[in-house]
Formats: sequence, structure tokens, C-alpha cells
Amino acid sequence: MASEIGQATIWLSTFSALWAIGMLAIGLRNRNNNAIISGRNGVVATFGLISIAVAGLIYGFLTDDFSMRYVAEGSSYYQPVLYKIAALWGKMSGSLLFWLWLIALFGTIFVWHNRHTKDSLADYALIPISVVMLFFTILVSGLIRGVYNPLSRFPNGGAMPDGAGMNPLLQTPSMAFHPPILYVGFVSLTIPFAFAVGALISGRINNDWIIRSRRWTLFSWLALTVGITLGGNWAYRELGWGGYWAWDPVENASLMPWLLCTAYLHSVMIQEKRNMLKVWNIILMVLAFEFTILGTFITRSGVITSVHAFAEGDIGGYFLSFILLSLFIIIGLIVFRWEKLKSLNWLESFLSKESVFVLNNWLLIALTLIVLWGTLWPIISEAVTGQKIAVPEEFFNKTVIIPGLMLLFLTGVGPIISWRKLTLSNLKRVFSKPIILALIVLIPTISYLFLSGNIVVRVRSVYTVLCVFFSVFVLVAIADEFYRGGKLRSKRHEISLLGGLFRLIGRNKRRYGGYIVHVGIVIVYIGIMGSKGYFLLESKSVTNGQSIEIGKYQLTLKRGFEESHPNFELSGAEFDIKRNGKYIKTMQPARGFYFQAGQGEQDTIESAITHFGLSDLYIALGPLPQNASDYVSRGEPVSVQVYHNPLISLVWVGVAIMVVGGGVAMFEKRYKYNAKLTDA
Repeated sequence: MASEIGQATIWLSTFSALWAIGMLAIGLRNRNNNAIISGRNGVVATFGLISIAVAGLIYGFLTDDFSMRYVAEGSSYYQPVLYKIAALWGKMSGSLLFWLWLIALFGTIFVWHNRHTKDSLADYALIPISVVMLFFTILVSGLIRGVYNPLSRFPNGGAMPDGAGMNPLLQTPSMAFHPPILYVGFVSLTIPFAFAVGALISGRINNDWIIRSRRWTLFSWLALTVGITLGGNWAYRELGWGGYWAWDPVENASLMPWLLCTAYLHSVMIQEKRNMLKVWNIILMVLAFEFTILGTFITRSGVITSVHAFAEGDIGGYFLSFILLSLFIIIGLIVFRWEKLKSLNWLESFLSKESVFVLNNWLLIALTLIVLWGTLWPIISEAVTGQKIAVPEEFFNKTVIIPGLMLLFLTGVGPIISWRKLTLSNLKRVFSKPIILALIVLIPTISYLFLSGNIVVRVRSVYTVLCVFFSVFVLVAIADEFYRGGKLRSKRHEISLLGGLFRLIGRNKRRYGGYIVHVGIVIVYIGIMGSKGYFLLESKSVTNGQSIEIGKYQLTLKRGFEESHPNFELSGAEFDIKRNGKYIKTMQPARGFYFQAGQGEQDTIESAITHFGLSDLYIALGPLPQNASDYVSRGEPVSVQVYHNPLISLVWVGVAIMVVGGGVAMFEKRYKYNAKLTDA
């Protein structure tokens, strides 16, 4: 019964989304408040209907209703409850339903939040929100080829005795939370996008749409930051290759909207402060949203191979058509409103905060284009040569490093440089201390790196020196900003320096929250520098009692072991770990064996990771039989890969600081907007 009710509510939601679009358009055109309220209610009704469908699908998972096609494909009897719920977004049809539920949820929150607003900007913004809802309701309704309704049953009353189960690689806590958080980041970008389009439709090309969408944009940026990091952490722990970012197409699909959103958060400050870049900010926000749809096209069209990708149906064309049609309409609106979008001011000097933000934007756009080119190159090469040619990881690593280092430097310049124009006296005052301290730290760094006899280390050292110099520069510049502001507050209010700092941050959360984000970015850079540039790898086969040396660590194979779990068997090996000859602990890398109905047995790499300060010792096993104890005791060889990843913990610590700073900035007191402006 849950299946039939869920299918019916999805069908009804198509009509409620259409109703919302029609009533809002009629109400705004004729200034009919009753019609507008009816349109808002259509958005809320869509959320209610889709919530029933989602609840019905989750009920099917929890009750093991394998007569439902999607449940049979994504779950099994012995799958833990957490992963039965996570199966909702584990495959294509369910993930589209979850996407639809999120946009309906955010649309409802949007309606509630703007229920007392007297102007019509929010109602204009509800139209594009409703259009996006309608697009996804059509996708999940089963009306188009390539996607079936996730609540549909097998024909003729058929049912599977057991489900195929979720992909074993996805049955980890990281993947239970990574996709939904990433989806939250993607989908919530619809709200600031809708404000931008609503401003174009209504003709209210002022700062209102920026101010009213600010928290939504920061919320999206935070969700994307957390979602991307959880994905990297999953890859690090589950794929057994010792890394966390391989420039996989699906990784890139999530990174590109994040880069564009970051660019927007900087450039929008120029519009607020100097009334410039109106067109540019609208374009940035539109592109950030469109790239979330492009990411969906990449992951679900089957045109690009990825360990994460869904290629279960031929629906890529629908996403591509949606992108092209929406861009065509928005370009038309920009042309129509061109006179109102003209900037009232211009850049007065290259030595100004405006110039730094513009350069920051161009570098972020350049990175986005590099990532886009590398991601789409297999499609381009196939169209030209008839063969898909994958872009190696090395291409990205080499091409992004220079713009990446320039962005790191600007992370420190932006906070200390002034608006309009920086005088020579101010230039000396704000730059001398960070540069001098950075040079002091650089001397021992250069000595250590360039005295090394390893030519590879010497080549990497050029980038390392720049990274260290820029990192210290940024940290000193930001610390000085906090110190001077906190000292001034403490003196004014006769409180401690710490109290002055808290008061400083509390009175300007947006500014100093942004500075905290910059500190987190610096720490991430240092973590990437260490873990990507100076990791050690040892790969060999060992038998019982033999050892592997990697750096100052010695790993000795002691025995094999097995463990039984409800939905998989674990087979692994124990290694005694010594550092400089002293025993530290025992590590247990393993292989997980999952039985998938209709697909046979699948095994996964269960890496063993130990933190030593800021660095990790990482062990992954090659193929190993289920009877590991007997296998190892017989003296059979065990294939092992061991990594030593220096400073890798700083990547996760830095992201955590970024999230804290973003959270502080998001709770800036809401700016007042002019609700009395006339609508065009």
C-alpha cells in the first residue's frame, strides 16, 4: 500500500508544482494577493506530497518489501538499518526523489521565512524554485524514458526473495552522510539562484536579493565544504590507495560549484560596498546553480566513467536540455535589464581590496575552467577521435598549483588591504610585518629542503617554499588583524584581550568569521603540501614473520584473522608496528567479503590507519582469501601497500576550522533591506 500511495503523491506533486507556478505568475502579474498565497500553498503542498512518497520508500526499505523494484535493487535482509535508510539516495531514482524532497523542503522554509514580507521579490523568487521542483517531479514520476518511479513495483505482482543490496563500498558511515550533505549543498543553492532570477524578473536590481540570500549562500557553501570533505575522507579510508582526492569526475562535479560559490561570496562584497559587478554577481550565482545540474548530468548520464557515478538510465539529455534552456532564458533577462545592471563605480587602483577580490574571482574561475576541461575531456576526445581519453591525475596537480598558490597569497592580502586605494605609507605598515616574519620562517625551511640529496624533493621544494612563505604571511596578517581589533576593544571596554577578541568577533561576525575561514584554508594547504608532496609508499609481498620498512617504521606480519558480521565477513592480517625499533601497537588491515544476491561475492579493502601526531601510517592489503588465519600460518605471501602520509591530519583540522568560521559568518545580524522599493 505504501508503494501505491507514494506513486500517487508523486503524480499529485506534479500538479501542485504546476499550480504554484501558475498562481504565482497570475498573482504577481495582476497584483492578486489571494492568487499569490495560493501559489505559496502549492509549494508547501508539494513538500507534503513528496514527504509522503519519501516516507513510503523508507518504509519499504525498513520492512524489506522486495516487491518494490528500487528496494530490491538497493537493499537486502541483512543490510544494517543505517544503510537501509541510506539506500534512499544510493541509486539514481531514489537520489532524484531525495533531491526533489530537499528542494521542496527548502521551498517551504523559504515560504515560511518570507510570509510577512510586504514586497514581492520573494514571490518572484518562488517561481524558479517551483520550476526546479516541477522538473524533478517529472523526472521521478516515471513519465520519461531512463528513470522509473522509485516506488513502483515489479510487474505482475513479482517480488525478489532477497534484495541485491547496496554497493559494499557505500556501506560505510562516511557514505551514509556524505551524499545527503552534498545534496543539501547542491539543492540549497537553488534559493540564492532563485533570488537572482527573481530580481531579474521583477527589475529590482539592487542589493536586496544579495542581502536576503546571504545566509542561504553561506549555508550552501558550508554544506558543500563538509560534503566534499566527507567524500575525500571516504575515499581515503575505503579505496585503499592512501589518498583522498584523485580528481575523479564526480569529485570534480562537487568541487566546481564550491569554487564558483566561493568566488561569489567575495565578489558580492564589492557590489555591497561600491555598487559594482551587478551583472558579474548574477552570472556567478547562476553558474554555481547550473554547475550543480551539470554535476548531476556528469554522474548520471553515463558519458564519463567514475567509481561514484550512476549510469542506470539515459537521462543525461534531460539535464543538459534544462541547463541550456534555463541559461537561454536568464541571458535574455540580463539583456532585458542591462541598463539597470550597469555599475555606478569603477576600480580606482590596482592596489585596493576591490582589485584583490576581482583577481581572486578570476583565479577561482580559471580553476573551475581547468577542472571542467579535464573532466569533460573524455567526451571531447571521443567526439574528435572516437576514443575516450581519460585525463591523468598529474594533469590537474600540475595545472592547479600556480593559481592555487596565488589564491593562498590573496587569502592574506584581502583582509589587510584597504578599499578604493592603498597608499604607500599604508602599504608599508600592513605588509612589512607579515613579509618579515614569513622570511624568517623560510630560512630554516629552505635549508632543510634544498640540502636534501633527493632530486625529487628539490623539485618539489620550489612549491613548498612558496607555500610556506604564503602560509606564514597569511597567518601573521590575519593574527595581526585580530590582535589590533581585540586590543582596541579591550582598551575601550576595559576588559581582557580575550574578552576584546570575543566582543570584536561578536560585533562583526561576517568579517572575522571570514578571517577564521582563511586560517582554515591555510592549514588545509599545509596539510595538502605535506600529504601530497612528501608521502612515502612501500609495496611488497611478505610472509609470516617478515617485515616491511618505511621511514622510521617497521611492520612485521604476525598472523591472519577472521571476523563475522551480519552482512559481511572480514579476513585480514595483523602487523606489529615498531618506531625506531620500539613496539608501538598492532594494526589490522583486512578485506571485507559481501554476498550480493544475484551478483555473487564482492570484496572491499578495509584499510588500517593509525595517527602519529599530524601524520598517518596507512596499511592496505591486496587480494586475500577468506581463511586468512590458515593462509598466513602456511607461509603464503600477503600483498601489502604501506603509506606514511605526513601532515595529513591538518587537512581535516583545517576544514573543521573553515566550517567554524563559516558558521560564525552565517550568523551575522541580518541586514535591513528596503521593502518599499517599487517593483518594475
